[in-house]
Amino acid sequence: MMKLIKLIKLVKVVLFLVVCVVYVALFTASTEAASTEKTVKIQEKYLILPICNSASKKVVEITDENGIRAYKFEVTLADTSKKADWNSFLDMSQYTGQSMKITLHSPSETVTGEDSAQLALIVNVSEVPRNEPLYQEKYRPQFHFSQMQGWNNDPNGMVFWNGEYHLFWQSNPMGLPWGNMFWGHAVTRDLVHWTELPLALRPFGDDLPPEKRDPSMAVRNCFSGTTSPAWDVEMSPENEANRPLLAAFTDTGVGEALAISTDQGRTWKYDSVLVRHHGRDPQLIWFPEEKTWVMPVYDEKDGRRQIAFYQSKDRKNWERTGEIDGFFECPNMYELPVDGDPNNTRWVLWAADAQYVIGKFDGKTFIPEHEGKHRLHYGQFYASLCFNNTPGRLIQIGWAQIGIPFEARQPFNQTFTLPLDLTLRTTPDGIRLFAKPVPEMNVLRGEKREFTEKLVLSNNGDADGNGSGNSFGDGQLYELCVTLDADKDAELVFGRNSIRWNAAEKKLDEMVIRPKDGKIMFCVWIDRPMYEICANNGEAYKTYSRHDGGEKIPAIELRGDGAETGKVTVWALKGIHNR
Repeated sequence: MMKLIKLIKLVKVVLFLVVCVVYVALFTASTEAASTEKTVKIQEKYLILPICNSASKKVVEITDENGIRAYKFEVTLADTSKKADWNSFLDMSQYTGQSMKITLHSPSETVTGEDSAQLALIVNVSEVPRNEPLYQEKYRPQFHFSQMQGWNNDPNGMVFWNGEYHLFWQSNPMGLPWGNMFWGHAVTRDLVHWTELPLALRPFGDDLPPEKRDPSMAVRNCFSGTTSPAWDVEMSPENEANRPLLAAFTDTGVGEALAISTDQGRTWKYDSVLVRHHGRDPQLIWFPEEKTWVMPVYDEKDGRRQIAFYQSKDRKNWERTGEIDGFFECPNMYELPVDGDPNNTRWVLWAADAQYVIGKFDGKTFIPEHEGKHRLHYGQFYASLCFNNTPGRLIQIGWAQIGIPFEARQPFNQTFTLPLDLTLRTTPDGIRLFAKPVPEMNVLRGEKREFTEKLVLSNNGDADGNGSGNSFGDGQLYELCVTLDADKDAELVFGRNSIRWNAAEKKLDEMVIRPKDGKIMFCVWIDRPMYEICANNGEAYKTYSRHDGGEKIPAIELRGDGAETGKVTVWALKGIHNR
């Protein structure tokens, strides 16, 4: 049996390698086959790429008038305006006044009419043509951050610096599926309202020397990583605000790489390669007393998935100091006080699935203080990261795997969770990690209603029962906090979605919850395509797709035996896009 399992694992590895080889071969071949090009004088902000979701992939390469590669990516272009499902764009502000050469590489042996038609539709304009107004699209989250266009997955490089929270992420701005891994970039000062900035890191410099590609361009894809202030750079007090930022990320062409920004994260320059190994997704941690960098990073060794730990004094020479098995990609590790006591701290370590361990870390190895892992997050929550450099609090954001249907012709796919405050608390089961939406979100609360008997909100947000009958909210955006008797079953139903409390199993949906004083409490944040649940003041957290995403909720109702004694507070929420 063990031989069979090993054989299956070997076959999976071989198939994965074959797929990778085929992908690289196709990408390379496409640049060696037929190509057609044109020159565009950049006089407006945007370069438009009309996208047909069902078209075949081709490669676009954009070069400035000095022969430096600005962009290279795969894309499924429309060959007529009618076939365009949506319009991708590139912010070309840095190239204003330049004549840019745009080359379309096709896998066909000769240039076709389709190639020429697709290339002709790539134009420089002042406004992006859209099927629906930006941020008002049917499935667009209204208080969860989502990028303007394309696919996103893991949050990356999260750091707080000079009053701004920086969020980077895995981005394919040219398509709705995974691919073309750029780093997207947005900033906020209040953790609620976001401003999306130009792309931070670019893929596919390939074998070009650094002087022949944009400074922010990696060799291959820009996979996940983290950002830190360059604490090892000596700065005078009056110049502290200009401290560089360091982004450690996986360049799939060479290994763990480093990029540097000297302008508050607005532009980045590829700097160096840190470590070469079978892994990805580095985290940078600075130990000030030792003046040492520590890097937890996902690694694969002898068939084992693990997080490896490296140390460096100079960011150039890295020594592997230890590892811990049983973790898969996107490691994140932080030290937190227990119950707010700065003299009693623990390190918390998790990876992409957010299952975590608590223990001690001496800068070289992680020692868990319990068997197995604990779970805090449930549902469609993956690859979370925390903001670096937030003294006094730890704020987490996860990738919310909320798929948007392609046939809806929406310009984006996937989104992110609410920002969450993480804390360590002592429970009857031991020390546990808790997560709650940051209190800054309360600024979005509008009208409030409280129900001490059976809750019924109906008719697209009109109140019934205890309500006044007047319109309440927009029918889609709500925050609800529910308190129930723990010994009675209950179900919160909103549209075609429901959250169930099973009194016998002590479960809220799949989350096991410990009643307190005979009660359980949970809060729900309902957005257009999704909802999130925070149970028992942060004991468990769930992220999930709505089954009726984009539609108004015809009714919100508390049902079951627990409904008669349940207490519910409801707020109508405002969106973040119309301030």
